[in-house]
Amino acid sequence: MSVPYHRLPRVDARWRWWRPLVALAFLVGYYVVTQIVLAVAYFVPIGATQGAEGLIGFQDDLTSGALDPTDPLILSLTLLSLVVLLPGILLAVKIARIGPAGILSSTRFRVRWRWTLWCLLPTLVIAIPMFLLQTWGMFSFDGGFGWDHDAIGQSTVSPATLTFTIVMVLVLVPFQGAAEEYVFRGFLIQTIASWIPVRIVGVVVAVAVSTVVFAAGHIPNGYNVWGILDVGSFGLIAAIIVLRTGGMEATVLQHAFNNIMIFVLQAPGWSKVDLDASDGTAGGFLVTLATSLAFWGMIELLAWWRGLDRRFPGHEAPRFRGPAPVWAAGRQWTLPGGTGWAAAPARGPETDRDTSAAGPDDAVPVDETVGVAPRS
Repeated sequence: MSVPYHRLPRVDARWRWWRPLVALAFLVGYYVVTQIVLAVAYFVPIGATQGAEGLIGFQDDLTSGALDPTDPLILSLTLLSLVVLLPGILLAVKIARIGPAGILSSTRFRVRWRWTLWCLLPTLVIAIPMFLLQTWGMFSFDGGFGWDHDAIGQSTVSPATLTFTIVMVLVLVPFQGAAEEYVFRGFLIQTIASWIPVRIVGVVVAVAVSTVVFAAGHIPNGYNVWGILDVGSFGLIAAIIVLRTGGMEATVLQHAFNNIMIFVLQAPGWSKVDLDASDGTAGGFLVTLATSLAFWGMIELLAWWRGLDRRFPGHEAPRFRGPAPVWAAGRQWTLPGGTGWAAAPARGPETDRDTSAAGPDDAVPVDETVGVAPRS
């Protein structure tokens, strides 16, 4: 018996349908507070040095929708406003007692670092053709290899600003990508799939909702129809990869590398290159779909070759009408390699009431023929 990634919250007997709502409420409150703190941290210095006119200009740039990678202030504030979601969602899961924070990372309740290193291979394989497509026509080979300034124009930022922007992107974007993955492909999918008793229905609805919400979240940034389809196809394949591998590692890498490449290539602010990434095209959508499918295929092959542990090696918890007994509240019931539900007391009247007075020696191993199938 094993549990797939999208049903991980159900391995803990303390899980209840309302716990994800508590986590979501905490996350919303946390997000509002952090945005206020960030706004103060940015607006106060700008107002002090540039006055009201500088504040108005900064506000206009923020509300324009289009992200300008050549402006370190705008880019850093935008990235930080998303980065803060990562500790927020991990803390929300912990506070709501949905499980340990690592429940969003993988079926091992942690980041599988060795698997992450292996995932770098297909990530780099995809990054190379994507880089060539992104830079097509930007290089010149006349008199040596270099930028084709006749085609792309000149850089509009100083070398110091460019260096600072690239370093900032390399530091912040991995956390920004991880934050989005943990919220949309982690928390949202696990929540919806755990609410729906029929597993196949739950996973289909969870993937569909997470994909639509992820794509819709880019509408305020001015994305057109093709841009939304581009983002949606990326989110759809990413959700499938998470479910197929039982963790976030591959999609976090894919998301981070994709965004790093875009921001770094746009950071020089070439005078003849349109920096607005929100104007998608049919060709761009097809390229994203094709590369995402290719990445999925390579991840599947790599997971098969490495014998990846894709599922939690245990059982879903039986549901209790009252408080969970003491034997169901320990860490051994959720951590991989622990006793698991196969050693839980057999279900019956005694497991439907509070047995907190009972000690660990009162637990009777379950009969394999009886089982501990979850009550939906």
